[in-house]
Amino acid sequence: MTFRAKLQQAILGVVAGTTVAVLWVAQTQNSVSYRRMVDTLFRQQMEIFRREQDSQLQLAKQQATRLADSVRLFAALEEGDPETYKVAVDELRLAEFDFFRLASTQTGLMPPPEGTRTGHFSPDVETSLETQLNQAAKAIPEDEPNSQVGFVSLSSEDGSQQFYRVLAMQIRNFDQTVGTLFLGQSVRRFIPKVEDANAPQMQTAFWTQEGLLSEGIPLLTKTEMTRQLATIGTQAQLDFSFQVAGVDHYAHLHLLNPKSHFQPTWLVSIFSLADLQTQQQELRLRVIAIGLIALCLASVVAWFFAAQLAKPIRELVKATNEVRAGNFQVRLTRGRTNEFAALTESFNDMTEGLALKERYHSVLSMVADARVAEQLMAGNIQLGGELRQVTVIFCDIRGYTALSAGRDPREVIALLNAHMGALTRVVYRWHGVINQFAGDALMILFGAPASHGDDAQNAVNCALEMISERDRLNADSQEPLGIGIGIATGTVVAGCIGAENRADYTVVGEHVNLAARLCSSAVAGEIIADAATQALLPATFQTQPLHPLKLKGFAEPVAAFRVISTTAV
Repeated sequence: MTFRAKLQQAILGVVAGTTVAVLWVAQTQNSVSYRRMVDTLFRQQMEIFRREQDSQLQLAKQQATRLADSVRLFAALEEGDPETYKVAVDELRLAEFDFFRLASTQTGLMPPPEGTRTGHFSPDVETSLETQLNQAAKAIPEDEPNSQVGFVSLSSEDGSQQFYRVLAMQIRNFDQTVGTLFLGQSVRRFIPKVEDANAPQMQTAFWTQEGLLSEGIPLLTKTEMTRQLATIGTQAQLDFSFQVAGVDHYAHLHLLNPKSHFQPTWLVSIFSLADLQTQQQELRLRVIAIGLIALCLASVVAWFFAAQLAKPIRELVKATNEVRAGNFQVRLTRGRTNEFAALTESFNDMTEGLALKERYHSVLSMVADARVAEQLMAGNIQLGGELRQVTVIFCDIRGYTALSAGRDPREVIALLNAHMGALTRVVYRWHGVINQFAGDALMILFGAPASHGDDAQNAVNCALEMISERDRLNADSQEPLGIGIGIATGTVVAGCIGAENRADYTVVGEHVNLAARLCSSAVAGEIIADAATQALLPATFQTQPLHPLKLKGFAEPVAAFRVISTTAV
């Protein structure tokens, strides 16, 4: 995968992840805020309901106290006289109530006579009301001093259902209970209305053992609510969620008449979360739309920046390949950003250093053998020396002085360069190290600075091929040259000789001098080796012993051998 693709992928991933996180946070926060609003509405509803109920209870107590002070009403209730209602109407203030009924401790609920302002219903409804109030009157103990709150459900002939809250207050005089006053109100009077158009949609219902009593609640919702409410038992408060036709709902229940002798009744507040779901859907679409726009913009920005980054990177890769191929003159233009500017400057400094190092290496390779140069650059050869077993070859041109006399020096140098170049290639094929060029002479080492094994054999093979190569050159040359070669093997001191800031790698010892003297004794086309070298040669090499040679610098004659040929060549 390219850098541009990775950068675009990373930026798009960050934008997509951020979009998802923002969507989750926004929807969570929206849901929490909506739920808080729902909880606030419910608390407000219950607070209004409690305040109204307390007010109505206080009013009921006042009404019952007024009736208890009436001697006429007390006597009528005690006797169970239906004319009691006429007396009660004169004593009561019923503006806040939809109906009232009186029950005598002796005869039970007393039907109101026609024409009295007691709140009349149809016969069927009246019968249902009488049954429910009689049950409540019998359940309230005669010595119960507190008022009771209950709810009754009345069904009309057309099938509609009316729900009333009933306040029951005993009428007592001289510590004697003679009856019960029931004051009824339609629940529509005190169910709070939500005036905030932005508030969640709320529906109110009542739950009793007879079922869910409500108006305007859809059948599906009512059915699901009934199923949920059937499991509440006697809990005073309960929250739960349910779903109808794909729409979430939130319900809150509150027991309205705890410790009452009426049947338990719960106020049920139902909040449809359809608006929340709609808001969440709209929010989701908006965030996704914004996210898609952001993704497009991020893709364009990523492409632009990737292009800005990819171009200098491609140039850097191209320049690196140039350096790898050996072109140390390549340079990068300064980058536009601080980072790329620093990178290009570092790269250019590096190539300049490599170019300088390469020049040093080239110069060093010209003045020293390549392997010696590598060892020197690696720091493996320090000032000083070490004892090594080395085979040394000296090779020079016979009749060089006469050849160069009177000649143009440039012509002589050209002739020598051609001669030395050909022999050098032979030396390298046999792992020899050219220690120095001295005029027409060539000094070659085998075994220093590193041994390749069979150094003496390699040296003799190299000498034989050098003779062959010179003969081949002479066949095509107008100036044939003859060379003599001397070979000696032994322990020498190998290392750098000179100073810390200027030194040459060479070998020093008796066998170096011996190789030079043997070279001086050899005629053109002859190879003379010492006894140590001849002893290291296998039988495949043909050598011919010579009479011991008296050599300058050696007190005793030196045993020497002429190398003729080898079957290995």
